[in-house]
Amino acid sequence: MATLEFEDIQGILLSGYAGLPEARFLLLAFGEAEAARAWLGEALPRIESAAAGRPRGGCRLHLAFTWAGLEHLGLSWQALKGFAREFREGMAGSERRSRLLGDTGDSAPEQWRWGGPGGEPLHALLMLYAATPGELETRLANEWAALEAAGIRVISALNSRSLPDGREHFGFRDGISDPKLAGVSGSRDERQLVAPGEFVLGYPNARDQLTLRPLVDPIEDPEGLLPEVVEESDLRDFGRNGSYLVFRQLSQDVPGFWGWLAGQAPTPEARLALAAKLVGRWPDGESLIKAPRRPTGAEPDNDFGYHREDPDGLSCPLGAHIRRANPRDMLPPRPGTPASLAINHRHRLLRRGRPYGPPLAEGLAPEALLAAGDDGVERGLHFLCFNAEPSRQFEFVQHTWLENANFAGLQGESDPLVGSRGTGDKGGDGFSVPEEPVRCRYQGLPRFVTVRGGAYFFLPGMRALRYLAAVPRGLTTEPSAPAPPAVLLPDTWWLRGGRAINDALERGVALSRRATRLRNGVDRLLKWPLTHALQAWLLWRRRRHAIDADLGLAEERELAGEAEVARRITEQMSEFLLRTYRHSTAERAGNTKTHGLLEARLEVLELPEHLRVGLFREPRSFEAWVRFGGPGPRVVPDMRDNGVLSLGVKVLGVPGETLLDDEAHTQDFSAISAPTFTTPDVYENAKLQRLIGAGMPVWYFLNPFDSHYTDMLLQALHAKAHGSPFEVSYWSCVPYLYGKGRAIKYRFVPLLERRSRVPLPAPDDYLRRAMVDTLSEEAEVVFELRIQFQEDPVTMPIEDASIIWTSEEIPVARLRIPRQEFDTEARERPARELTINPWHALPEHRPLGNQNRARKQVYYETSRLRQRINDEEHFKP
Repeated sequence: MATLEFEDIQGILLSGYAGLPEARFLLLAFGEAEAARAWLGEALPRIESAAAGRPRGGCRLHLAFTWAGLEHLGLSWQALKGFAREFREGMAGSERRSRLLGDTGDSAPEQWRWGGPGGEPLHALLMLYAATPGELETRLANEWAALEAAGIRVISALNSRSLPDGREHFGFRDGISDPKLAGVSGSRDERQLVAPGEFVLGYPNARDQLTLRPLVDPIEDPEGLLPEVVEESDLRDFGRNGSYLVFRQLSQDVPGFWGWLAGQAPTPEARLALAAKLVGRWPDGESLIKAPRRPTGAEPDNDFGYHREDPDGLSCPLGAHIRRANPRDMLPPRPGTPASLAINHRHRLLRRGRPYGPPLAEGLAPEALLAAGDDGVERGLHFLCFNAEPSRQFEFVQHTWLENANFAGLQGESDPLVGSRGTGDKGGDGFSVPEEPVRCRYQGLPRFVTVRGGAYFFLPGMRALRYLAAVPRGLTTEPSAPAPPAVLLPDTWWLRGGRAINDALERGVALSRRATRLRNGVDRLLKWPLTHALQAWLLWRRRRHAIDADLGLAEERELAGEAEVARRITEQMSEFLLRTYRHSTAERAGNTKTHGLLEARLEVLELPEHLRVGLFREPRSFEAWVRFGGPGPRVVPDMRDNGVLSLGVKVLGVPGETLLDDEAHTQDFSAISAPTFTTPDVYENAKLQRLIGAGMPVWYFLNPFDSHYTDMLLQALHAKAHGSPFEVSYWSCVPYLYGKGRAIKYRFVPLLERRSRVPLPAPDDYLRRAMVDTLSEEAEVVFELRIQFQEDPVTMPIEDASIIWTSEEIPVARLRIPRQEFDTEARERPARELTINPWHALPEHRPLGNQNRARKQVYYETSRLRQRINDEEHFKP
């Protein structure tokens, strides 16, 4: 059993604070996000963790947020999308949810005082608890002043005060059957012990699994404020030690409840017995299982089941409130067994509710409540409960047990205490009391409880609160307008001369490409021997200086000022797009020319256990899009490009959610036809982008004062006039995770045996024509996807893309491109709109290294800019 991290859990999650009877719940709407974060940082020292234990006086403060509140504070989209769907949509988010929860009629969200549609956006819930009214008011005044100073509005302040003897307004003891957390509670009753992961995220639940929760990329947590996840991933865990908080304001019709009972039962004893049947306990908390006829005066009990003790509901009716809310061991398919209890444990709630309003009668005795009549004062319950998975816990209990008119074989009966009402099998205004020889059935139950407001909140752990208070580092937020362009080099005479030299060299390279037979012969003799020689020299330098020797496998090292460099690259590429395509159709700033967008299938092979990770977890086939492209930054005739082709693969229907929120269930691969990237790191890439903007990319390689001769030679050895994009290997060049603690690079290897010649003279789009010809003659084109694992951080670095890894290549999948017509106008627009971003990836395959980290921002922002220039939507396949 995992040990809970008490110091990182807000105290209210593990204690109901029975010793602090006074409470006030403030519903908040933030103003400026920066001011709200500053207020949160100032309030943090006053929020107690569970390590402080149960209070014996004083005050306690706790804080929870709605999804809108977390978004307002700048939490990244990667984290926001990781929350439960119910939390994202909100308690009043749809008519379906309202029907499911029984929020209809007078309880419909349109009637709510807070949390309903059309009202002011609700961002947070501030919970104050105190031992005395004076302490509460003093603390409240201080907190209110801090909120006003931060520009935070209090939408509503909900008062609460515990009633005597732990009772609620109908006069019954409450909170008796709350679950006990295994490993925390000292209870030995297995029927009550529930895995802590059912309520606290980041720990095994009743199925011994970890519930899905919001995660954050390490890039977005540079100070390491959040804990690491415990699964095979290097992400940070925003959800760990947090929980979902359900808050509903329930108004109780106490005079109506006891008045209805008086109309059904003529004597005080009969009324008390019928009330106990509705609830399932006597007012003092004693269960009907132990005392079916009359209360014995014993203490409240909880050590009982239903299947063996009362299978037919003769003691406690099948539809009684406590039997619905916690069916214990009566659940199919094997009632009375540990399996039934195990099912029940998956639907438990950790309640932290508090009554509001004065009691209708002092002492809350049944006859006194009946005699008091209707005083016109509202009273009820602030229902609060914690759960790790709202759909499986709160919403399941509310819909399948409490609101279900056919629960346990009943017909036309919802929960008699808190259920909505109706008629027929779909309604719930009946209540059956099994008796021998025949049952007694009551009809026309009024609705005793009305919903006045409600919302779903998330109660973060202490570390997550500190993370929220910090300046957001998210790279996955909504796209903004392009940043001001970078300043280009001045248009001087020597710059014009440099451009002329650059153009002459590019034309010379393009002319040399026509000697394809000579180049192929040179390649057979020298390409790989020279590549290995250059690599040996680079590796000698790395070993001599022990570069990255302090890193572990799959471990990254963020470069100093890396975020600023990525920003500058984004600015430079954005400026290039605006300057080049402002009055025309914008193309990509890199991998610009599209040779073809084709439909394909990715077939995952049968793999050994240690390779079954993420996308490759099981052998199956996925639909995919494949884009073959040229280098860029402009669209030029094929013979005049730089000889490096690109491959982008978008796999569709991938189970799980991607790291970048603009698409769902996709996994992208990006590779080029050279084993090393054009630049070794993001610093050098920024230099290249600046020179591209100045029209002198060749100067990046030839500058004697900032040498990149090795990179130039490595690129030149593999840049050539290719015969067909179908016949080229494509390398990732940069690494990716493969589960926790393992890094890989990958390569797409063509299995096509044919070899196309470069036509001379070559048409401007001869590469596309070669693809069309191939698919007219071949049934399909197949690439094999092979991966290789990092074995040494020095000789197989994460942060240097100029090093070729030498570990064994392992086939994991095949990319099959069937015969099809793709050279059509209908494919042009999706080919332009399609975004290939390596951050469209499962967490298990997170991109690694500084160039991948920069890609997250660069690709995202430039793709959105391109789409805005073209007035096109993001293509979501």
